[in-house]
Amino acid sequence: MIRSFWKKHVKPPLPDETLDPFRGGVGVLTKDGVVAGHIASVVGHFVSPLSLFQQTWWVWYIVVWADGTHELSQEDYPPWITVRELQAGYFDFIGHKSPHHGRYEFAWLEADEAAATKEKLGITDEEF
Repeated sequence: MIRSFWKKHVKPPLPDETLDPFRGGVGVLTKDGVVAGHIASVVGHFVSPLSLFQQTWWVWYIVVWADGTHELSQEDYPPWITVRELQAGYFDFIGHKSPHHGRYEFAWLEADEAAATKEKLGITDEEF
């Protein structure tokens, strides 16, 4: 019954090609020209209480530092704070008492390099 209600009344999210790089994407974080880490991301959707019966895009991302440290996954959704930062080519990491606190330059990797990097860093779908 719930499934039929969902299919009948809840609309899929509106297309958004600007989120395509986040669909299984991996990017590199640099500071002063030195690789500091990577960000991997996936895109999903959910029904927001603010957009009743309309699904909303949802980006999950994880930061893996050059020393191998995996941060806990984080989420972003409209009004898009982290997504807009990454689209603009930077990432502000606010880690209380973290040695990684600060602003980093960000650039997406090509798909084949992204997949190899994700495997090399041990990033699994379960982390998102």
